[in-house]
Amino acid sequence: MLEKLWLKMTAIFLSYVTVAVFVLSTFATAVMGYYKFYFSSKDTVKAEVLEDLAADEALYAADLFESDVNLTKYYRDKNVRYEAEDIETGEIIESNYNNEEYIAFSEMTDYEWIAREQTDDFGNVYQVSEPVPKATVKIYIPQKMEKSDIFSVTASLVEFGYPLKYGMIFIAVISLALSIVLLCYLFCAAGHVKGGEIKCNAFDKLPFDILFATVAVCIMLGLIGVYEMRFNDPLTIILLFIVGSVGYFLGLGTMLSFATRIKTGTLLKNTLIYKILKFLFGCIKKLWKFAKNVISGIPFVIKWILLFAAFLVFCLFSAFFVFFIFEYMSEFLGGLLICGAVAALIAAVVYVLVILGRIKAGSEKISSGDLEYKINTDYMFGDFKSFAESLNNISNGLQSNINERMKSERFKTVLITNVSHDIKTPLTSIINYVDLIKREKTDNETISNYVDVLYRQSSRLKKLVEDLVEASKASTGNLPVNLTECDITVLLSQTIAEFEENLQKSELIPVLNVCDGGVKVLADGRHLWRVFDNLMNNVCKYALPGTRVYIDVKKENGKATVTFRNISKYQLNISADELMERFVRGDSSRNTEGSGLGLSIARSLAELQGGRLDLAVDGDLFKAAVIFDAIK
Repeated sequence: MLEKLWLKMTAIFLSYVTVAVFVLSTFATAVMGYYKFYFSSKDTVKAEVLEDLAADEALYAADLFESDVNLTKYYRDKNVRYEAEDIETGEIIESNYNNEEYIAFSEMTDYEWIAREQTDDFGNVYQVSEPVPKATVKIYIPQKMEKSDIFSVTASLVEFGYPLKYGMIFIAVISLALSIVLLCYLFCAAGHVKGGEIKCNAFDKLPFDILFATVAVCIMLGLIGVYEMRFNDPLTIILLFIVGSVGYFLGLGTMLSFATRIKTGTLLKNTLIYKILKFLFGCIKKLWKFAKNVISGIPFVIKWILLFAAFLVFCLFSAFFVFFIFEYMSEFLGGLLICGAVAALIAAVVYVLVILGRIKAGSEKISSGDLEYKINTDYMFGDFKSFAESLNNISNGLQSNINERMKSERFKTVLITNVSHDIKTPLTSIINYVDLIKREKTDNETISNYVDVLYRQSSRLKKLVEDLVEASKASTGNLPVNLTECDITVLLSQTIAEFEENLQKSELIPVLNVCDGGVKVLADGRHLWRVFDNLMNNVCKYALPGTRVYIDVKKENGKATVTFRNISKYQLNISADELMERFVRGDSSRNTEGSGLGLSIARSLAELQGGRLDLAVDGDLFKAAVIFDAIK
């Protein structure tokens, strides 16, 4: 039902009919109430209605008489009798009244404007116009009406309508109900087309504000024209009917278009005001973007200097303004203006300080390690907001990089652990079978050499796998740590004693310098011994034969430091930081045995116990320092 065009057109026509019936019946009911149809007899009502018409006609006849119109000729075809009587002489100037019985009577005096001179209190003479009664025009409406005019029609309407005075109320109510139903259907069906869609037609695409204003002006002009009409002419009634019909269809079309625009969401967008405002806002936005780009290119300090200069100019202008109009302006208002400018400056400074304080607090939070902290940029502007957002982005970038680094480290650890475990099982079998082959006696010397190489290389590979697993666990903190009080001097002496044979084999002379009283630290003895073991192993591999190895134990400023110093037999063309990396060895030719993990493992183990390992390279001098907090 909402999509059928013929049904909509029928509803529009029926709504027009019902609204017209409602307006006419309501108007008739109001007129009947005004003329007391419900309280007076028919003859009384008729006489009262015709007397009102006679009064209007008397006024109109007086105007005609003043214009020297022949009233006899004018009223020849109307049910009107008149008399024009001279007021001064009482003579009948003009008449068509023959003493007939009449229903209604009215009279109107015709005035003539006469100019006369008048003198004021200062003796000045001026002219004034005064109305002077000229004649009285009397209008009679005869009981017997032989011609068709407004009076006969009105009398007939009273005769016809008096019996229907209560029926008009019923008709008005029914027509109102039907009008509401039909209009509700039309508003619901507005915009609906076949297929269940809601679309705007050409009328709905017109700018609504222009359409509404045009229709409102047309209806207003029609109402003004109707107000100025005389309703005693049948042509006027026809014209009123046409004007009312056109106004109704224009108004209904506008309201249906309003409903369609509401449904499609195009009411505001399809208005001239909206398009103008959108264009203006677009221009303002482009100008603001241009100004922002220009301002952003100005250095921060210069911008604030210009801002301060502008404010200074404003204050000077305000002072000049106050001085210039001081005589017309109270001292209180002048002082108030200056105080207002100073207060604005203070408020601006306080506002900027609050923003700077917020940025400072946020930067301290981020620098302290709270990377999830975000600076609140509400109510910030310009470079302050950009700077705060940059700090927030820095924290986001750092957090992201840290997460990626931790993820990568975890992946490496898991990969090393899994691969090492997978290699360890077949490697153990290889070593065991090589050991069994070595136990078998053979006269073939070549095979014996091959078996020795296999045994040596498989053992080396086993050591590499163990170092990988230990480095992975140490770097991720997966090793259990039991911190106890340890004497570094005793532990170091034991380590040197265990490496005595290797030191002699490498032609190295250990020189141990220990401070008096011993040095104690809080550490895990097993892991600390492994740190010393790795460092001594590194010395035995890479120290120049025939040289001394200095091992010093010191206690200074609450720190216990164990320093290993030796001369490298290989040229150290890499930095200390690179030596600390995994799989980096002191000999670039990689002729010595080793995995390159010893220093990395030692550093991780030291950090796991709360200490640190520092390396230094000075030419061929290699120095490693293990540092812990000393126990008093």
